[in-house]
Amino acid sequence: MASALIVSTAEYVSKFSAMLTEVGFADVYQAHSGVEARHLIVERQYALMIINAPLVDEFGYDLAIYAVENTTMSVLMLARGDVCEAVENKVEDYGVVVMSKPVTAEGLFKTLKALYANHNRINSIVLSNRRLQDKIEELKLVDRAKCLLISREGMSEEQAHKYIETAAMDMRVSKKQIAEKIISIKQYD
Repeated sequence: MASALIVSTAEYVSKFSAMLTEVGFADVYQAHSGVEARHLIVERQYALMIINAPLVDEFGYDLAIYAVENTTMSVLMLARGDVCEAVENKVEDYGVVVMSKPVTAEGLFKTLKALYANHNRINSIVLSNRRLQDKIEELKLVDRAKCLLISREGMSEEQAHKYIETAAMDMRVSKKQIAEKIISIKQYD
């Protein structure tokens, strides 16, 4: 479930929380400062961070840049109209969304919905990437095991492949597990 982090004074949290829940965020957390937000970012993953600038210990754009460089979360910054353009210039290359305060409820709601959809898209890409990395790792292990079977047991590449495949089916485990077992046994023979 997607969670959000609001970095702001307490008075704005309830306004943002209700809207975030309506959009689809399951859990909403709060930080009062940039330092506190950085600690929370290290402890858990968030889909979205809202920074209501300025913060008590910094303006907030350094925090926004830190968040997008070190996590996959989306970041929304709210800044006063007279400094909004300057803030945008500092963070726009990082993909941080900046809105001018005061914001309308409708405008904020639409932006939060778009950021939630963006989170779902990024999350899907990250999961797909992990699956591909796991598959690549499995292929590397199976290839290494096949090389060991070829060099140590005199099998052909086809025989080694069939051996691993058959052993995996017979034992009802993955080819990766068979490959790991072969590597642990054969690499020191």
